[in-house]
Amino acid sequence: MVAYTFSFLDRQILNLMVGPIEHDLGITDSQFALLTGGAFGIFYTVMGLPLGWLADRLSRKWIVAAGIACWSVMTAACGLAGSFSQLMLTRIGVGVGEATLSPSAYSMLADYFDRARLPRAMSVYTCGIFIGAGTAMMLGGAVVSAVGHTPGIHLAAFGITHAWQVVFLIVGLPGLVLALWLATLREPVRRDHGADSVAVARASGGIAAGLRELAAFLARYPRMCIALFFGSALFSILGYTDTWYPELFIRTWGWSASRSGLVNGSASLIAGPLGLLFAGWYSSRLLARHQVDACLRLTAFGAIGITLPAILMPLAPSPETMALCLLPLKFFVGFPPVLIPSAIQMVAPNRLRGQLGALFLFTVGIIGVSCGPILPALFTDYVFKDHDSLRYSLAWSTGLVGPLACAVLWLGLRQYRSRFEEMANDVRI
Repeated sequence: MVAYTFSFLDRQILNLMVGPIEHDLGITDSQFALLTGGAFGIFYTVMGLPLGWLADRLSRKWIVAAGIACWSVMTAACGLAGSFSQLMLTRIGVGVGEATLSPSAYSMLADYFDRARLPRAMSVYTCGIFIGAGTAMMLGGAVVSAVGHTPGIHLAAFGITHAWQVVFLIVGLPGLVLALWLATLREPVRRDHGADSVAVARASGGIAAGLRELAAFLARYPRMCIALFFGSALFSILGYTDTWYPELFIRTWGWSASRSGLVNGSASLIAGPLGLLFAGWYSSRLLARHQVDACLRLTAFGAIGITLPAILMPLAPSPETMALCLLPLKFFVGFPPVLIPSAIQMVAPNRLRGQLGALFLFTVGIIGVSCGPILPALFTDYVFKDHDSLRYSLAWSTGLVGPLACAVLWLGLRQYRSRFEEMANDVRI
């Protein structure tokens, strides 16, 4: 959870500094969205696939420790970027480093906890999303305000920097200490979860063989996999539009970065963990009552729950109403990071758990992390063609995506139940 907190802190700190970065580098909303979505999201997700393969075969704690060191150094390096291309390259490095964490973490948690307790454990782990994002908003706003009145800061080795560059240096370097701590974790013993699993995850065969096996599993359960991977990715678009929420308060109501960061960060820290913990607690309770599709079903309900406030929030008539609408948004956006990885681990063969976890991150990244920030920006730049139309861009984006996400998630319920029972009835369990 601490590692995930640092991950989201380093990932989200960019979102509070839209104005200063666009001004100093001379870039548009669409280019900024590439920094938060394309540059980060594509490499974060693509690299997750081979790293998931490694997580099924090598020591997961060492993979995570190396990744933390990588993304921490690259976050600090963002503070040395003096152009759009340089900042994009460092953001790519952050994405590659962060791709190591969740595939390994999902696999380790599935070995630490049984099925009934796994969603609760996953909810604690994923609290790092909102703790990190909330801290990024609050800490970033405070730091930006503190140094924003200084036109330039002299660093002996690097010359003059802007205030936003200092923020990256402050939040990036402490992660190196975290990497050393994570290296002390105990690597759990890998366990089987079904007849089509093998006793040891260090299965023979290279990446090509692993990909063929992964493809065969996906083809065997098409509706279930479409729901788990594509449905959750559509849901995540609704979550990753929050890239623009701090800037929304600034553009619409003229708020300062510190005030916007405080409100958005508080909503993340309050409502986000409540949603995560509720999803983990309630799904575990339903699973104990033998409602085996609880995780997928609750995610579909969550898509319904998030759509209405996601449409109304940017159109609210006052900043106070807009701030209140953030609470149900943050509550429901925490459902997929808990429920979908738990659902996947419950039906995945042992030797594919890391790869299927990485595939979840891949689809969420390609569709959610990338499209979440970019879709509203495209509406702003090319449909409304008005810098101040961000609120309408957000409303249209979420209104189009939300109902579709619910429908796709619901598509896989029956096949998911069938696969779960297939695993549960295995005589080897």
